[in-house]
Amino acid sequence: MYTVILQIHIWTSILFMFVSVIFSFLLIRGLFINAVYSKTFVFLEDVFIVLLYLGLFLGVALYFLMPANKYEIHSVQEINHILSLRFWSIEHFSVMLFAVILAQIGKVFTTKLKTSRSKYRYALLYYGMATLIALTSMVFYMLYKG
Repeated sequence: MYTVILQIHIWTSILFMFVSVIFSFLLIRGLFINAVYSKTFVFLEDVFIVLLYLGLFLGVALYFLMPANKYEIHSVQEINHILSLRFWSIEHFSVMLFAVILAQIGKVFTTKLKTSRSKYRYALLYYGMATLIALTSMVFYMLYKG
């Protein structure tokens, strides 16, 4: 069960990064050509946020389904494994929760604003920051993989 949810979480994260990079490029393009903030962007916002929430939900499920092990430290590799678990249980969760909060704030602003230009600016700011945070966390995944 744990490995299945882990694989779904990883694929959700990859899909999120794919959607967020495309969304960011479309936001930058729309901002520079003064395009109308259309229903396509509202749909991409919703997909962006749903994937973030799904990733958060799966991450919390992974935390509670993590196999319980008793650690006896005998080598440097075991210490690195424990530090990797600390990264996932504390830092990764906190950072991703912050990304979800930023994205939700961005959704509130883009829903309330009237002009397309201001919607593009706020969407790019909040969704862009959430994307950078998620990307940074994924880079740390590659570094802390253990």
